[in-house]
Amino acid sequence: MKSHSLLRPTPTLFTSIIVLLVLFGLLMLFSSSGVLGLHRHGSEFYFVYLQGISAIFGITGMICVSAIPYQYYRKFAIPLLLLQIALIAAIDFTSFGHSAQGAARWLKFGHVRFQPSELVKVTIPIYVASILTSNREEAWNWKKWVAYFLPVLVICFLIFRQPDLGTTFIVISISFLMLFVAGLRVSIVISLLIAGAGFIAYALTYSEYRARRLFAFMNPWADPHGSGFQVIQSFLSFHSGKIFGSGLGNGNSKLFYLPEVHTDFIFALIGEELGFVGAGAVVLVFGYLFYLLFRLCARLEDSFGSLLCFGLTLSLVLQVLINLGGVTGLLPVKGLPLPFLSWGRSALIINLFSMGILLNIIKQSEIISPAPCPKPKAKTKK
Repeated sequence: MKSHSLLRPTPTLFTSIIVLLVLFGLLMLFSSSGVLGLHRHGSEFYFVYLQGISAIFGITGMICVSAIPYQYYRKFAIPLLLLQIALIAAIDFTSFGHSAQGAARWLKFGHVRFQPSELVKVTIPIYVASILTSNREEAWNWKKWVAYFLPVLVICFLIFRQPDLGTTFIVISISFLMLFVAGLRVSIVISLLIAGAGFIAYALTYSEYRARRLFAFMNPWADPHGSGFQVIQSFLSFHSGKIFGSGLGNGNSKLFYLPEVHTDFIFALIGEELGFVGAGAVVLVFGYLFYLLFRLCARLEDSFGSLLCFGLTLSLVLQVLINLGGVTGLLPVKGLPLPFLSWGRSALIINLFSMGILLNIIKQSEIISPAPCPKPKAKTKK
């Protein structure tokens, strides 16, 4: 039974994996940001200290959220989505909006800065799971589609304007794939795929900045000192790490060779300092976590719980794939942090809250369908 327990999600196993990723992230963040923190803020502990506070708050929140039955979120799906729209709109229409590096994505209250679009990783799965569960037995016409998914399109539009194509893509992908697993008709699937492909093509070409990123993805060496600089430096980091790495703390990419190494490109530093073995271990841990969560989704009998589990898991999977794809050159760079590892306090807290909902689903699945007990041995006749 011990071997089988590692192949199914349990509260202890799931919590241990999340905490392990967060602690490892703090270790790599200290390694990647120490020089930058000393240079900009006079302390090599600046970034890891703030991230550590967020980690404590996030893990505490995860534990508290795990005590709330996930069924309650279905009742508040619409208010949560309206709150989501209001928070994102407040960036443009209130004095609390804050811009940095050419993007308007934050609300700032004094010294506290928060990115509302991070909440879509939770609110969108809750809303879509609620809508699909409530209308599963009804015939859907175009009026219902427009009524139910207009708020999602509004959120996509507001996030796209920030601009944040990566998060917009995640919202669209989560919504579409949740519709697909809920039994969407093939004709609608094809129509949505065509519309989505057209939107992505437009988004990549209408903006000169995104066009440069696309060309850098296709051939980074065409502009090695411009749009292709980050990707090339990432390649060099992986190359210098070889099999076992240069050793923790000994990487050169953090010495201002690779911009934003503590955020979007922290996986490149992992490859440099811990080598192929360390980077491969990170990928395996994420893969194992995804396997446990997708297995949980498949065995849940509650429709809302299954769809919610799938949406939250998919959100995490997409973040990891987009980040790793950009760092390794398999996808265009989208500016999304690596969950639990990269610098980003809003992202860390929201992802941990999301894990709290999944932890509650795991707890309830344990109560409903506990692990089977071993069969008693048959008595032998004397």
